[in-house]
Amino acid sequence: MADPWAFGWTQLLASVGLVMSGIISFLGLRTFDKWQREKVHERKLEVAFEALTLAYESSMVFDDVRRRLVRSYEWADMPTDGMSKERIEASQSTYAIINRFNRHNDFFDRVLKVQPKLMAVFGPETEATIHKLHRARNMIEIACEMLIEIPDPKPGTDEWNLILQMRSDIWDHSSSAVKEPGRVTKLLREFRAEIEAKCGPLVNQEFKPDRG
Repeated sequence: MADPWAFGWTQLLASVGLVMSGIISFLGLRTFDKWQREKVHERKLEVAFEALTLAYESSMVFDDVRRRLVRSYEWADMPTDGMSKERIEASQSTYAIINRFNRHNDFFDRVLKVQPKLMAVFGPETEATIHKLHRARNMIEIACEMLIEIPDPKPGTDEWNLILQMRSDIWDHSSSAVKEPGRVTKLLREFRAEIEAKCGPLVNQEFKPDRG
C-alpha cells in the first residue's frame, strides 16, 4: 500500500521546485534587463564623450586652419606651372590653408565615424548639427579655390565683392562690403554649442569633479 504522506511530500517538493524556478527565472530576467540598460547607457555615454571631445577639438583645428601666419613649407608643394610670379605669391597663403585641412584629415575622419553613432543614440536631427561643421570646411575650401582662380579682381565688380566674401569666410574679415560677415564662424559656434547642449549634461553627470 502506497504511503500517502510520501505522495504529499513529493507534491510539495515539486511545487516548491516550480516556485523556486519561477523566482530564479524572474531574478534572472531582472538581472539581464539591468545589464542591458547599463550597456546601453555605457554606449550612449561613450558616444557623447567622443562627440563632445570632437566639438572642443574643432575649435583648435579651425583656429589652426584659419591662422594668418603662413610658413613656407605649407605651400612648398604648390603646383605653379603656367603661373606668373605675382599669382604664385598671391596664392601661397590660400594654398597653405588647403594643406592645413589635409594635415587634419584624421580629425575629419573621426567626425564622419561618430556621425552615424550620434544619430543612432541622440536622434537623426543631430545630422544637421554635424552638417554645420562639414559646411564650414567646404566654405573655406571653396573660398581658397576662388582666391586662387581670381587673384586680381577689379574693385567695384561682382568678382571683387565675391573675393571680399571669400576672404571673410577664410579669415573672418568683416567690413561694410562683406554681405555675410562671420558666416563660417557662426556655423562653427553653433556646431559646438549644439553638441554641448546634447552631450554635455550626460558626460558632466557621469564625470562630476571631486570636491573632496
